[in-house]
Parts: sequence; C-alpha cells; structure tokens
Amino acid sequence: MKLKARVLEKTILKAIKTFPAIVVTGPRQSGKTTLFKMLFPKTHTLVSLEDPDIRIRAKEDPIGFLNQYRPPLIIDEIQYVPELLSYIKTRIDENRKPGQWLFTGSQNFILMHNITQSLAGRAAILFLLPFSLSERVDNARNAQDISTWIKRLNLTNKFDRKISLNEVMMRGFFPEIATRKKVDRKLWCSSYITTYLERDIRNLSNIGDLSQFERFLIACAIRTGQILNISEVARDIGISVPTAKRWLSLLETAHQLYLLYPYYRNIGKRIVKSPKLYFGDTALCSYLLGLNDA
Repeated sequence: MKLKARVLEKTILKAIKTFPAIVVTGPRQSGKTTLFKMLFPKTHTLVSLEDPDIRIRAKEDPIGFLNQYRPPLIIDEIQYVPELLSYIKTRIDENRKPGQWLFTGSQNFILMHNITQSLAGRAAILFLLPFSLSERVDNARNAQDISTWIKRLNLTNKFDRKISLNEVMMRGFFPEIATRKKVDRKLWCSSYITTYLERDIRNLSNIGDLSQFERFLIACAIRTGQILNISEVARDIGISVPTAKRWLSLLETAHQLYLLYPYYRNIGKRIVKSPKLYFGDTALCSYLLGLNDA
C-alpha cells in the first residue's frame, strides 16, 4: 500500500536538525508511528511500548532497557512508561546530538505532563491529526500555510484526483479508514470509540457509566457546527455541568473535539462569548449520528 505524504514531514525534518528529541502526539490511529517509520526507515530503531514484554522491561529496569536500545531510537507509545523520560533526560544532557530520540504518544494529557517535567527545552513537541484534505487527495507536498493559501486563493483550481463529498463525510480522515476501502466503516468506527472509551478516557477520568459518556459523545456530534451550550448538553443527558465541562476538556485535549472561538475586535468578547463545537473527524461524527450508508 502506498503511504501518503504528510504536511508535518517538513517540520519534523527541520526539527531533527536542532532538537535532541522530537515528540509527536495526537489522536489514536492518526499515523504517528507510520510517519516516523516512513521518514527514518534505516537510521532509527523502532521500539514499541505496547508490547507487554518490552513495557515490563522498561518499567522494571529502565537503565538496562536504554543500554539495550541505543539511539537513534523511535519509542512508540511513550505514555505507557512515562518514568522512562527522566532517564532519557540524563542521556540527552550527556549527549545533545540532534535527532537521536523520537517519541510518539496518543494520550496527550498524560504525555505532556511528563514531557514538561523531563524534556522541557530538549524536545520539539508536534501534533499530528488525521489527514487534512490536501493529504487525503495526495497533495500534501504542495500544501501551504493559511495566510499564503488565502493570498493565492484561486477558486478555479481543481485537484487532479476526484473525491466525492459523500466519501469524505462518511469515511473521514483517519488514515486506516480513509485509504483502505475494504475496511468496514461501521466496524472501524465502533471499535475506535469503544477502544478510546475503555483505554483512554475511562482510565484517566474514572468514568463509571460508559453508556452515559457515549450519550455525551452523541450529544456533541448532534451539535457539531453549532454554538456550544454546555448547560443544555448536561441537562439533556442528565449529568452536572462540571462533569460535562470535564468530559469536554478531555475530548478536546485528546483532539477528538475542537472548539472554535469567535473573533471580535473587542478581546473581552472573545473570552466570554461561547465557541462553536466541531467534531474532529467526519467519519466518527456521522457514525455517532447514525448515518451509515456510505
């Protein structure tokens, strides 16, 4: 299967020349590990902490683990053994050669806390979301920043590859489901949500009633593109406003939801006015809404 280019490639290749460590975080299945493997297939060794045996070794004997796996190194899912970062900090301080330590992590809330404690000033922190539209249509290497894009906007330009709106809405932008047509959309979305609920949110927030949290997700999907009224959401699913705010914050931090705040010349209005709520991916949003006829 042909791997798609990512817009973040340029930033990583620039950062690896100056930073001893690079951390790429973002939602699960957004392509973090694949991106590192694609960029550094021969120069870096990949070690995944999702492997139970490797994870136990790293926890019980971090020094032995780092002696066994020497840089240049890619450590996948670093959030499973955050205490490893303190030992890596020591190694970096002994040798600040750029580009030796590459990390991926999905649980942004845990990962960022440990990075700020151990790798502040030593690591470039980057975020990889699912495909942008440019990436989805194989135009990533021609992608531009927003200001340049607006200046050069030409509505007559067309992508070489045709893509239907229905396909974009139903299959979204996660690499696995967007590029592999044989992957069952309903099964993938269902599995992603279940895995996310059980492995990430529940473990981090001690959510007891998963069915209630699922209803919260659906309530957010229903309101995508609308001005957020958190009190209304809380009332509709029978939870307190503080709980709704906490769940919303978790989903936003994990890049599952995005809050778009309004622009006003008056800065005070920007702070107090309610944002619009957007689901991060159209496939997950349409699945939660029950739109399953792709």
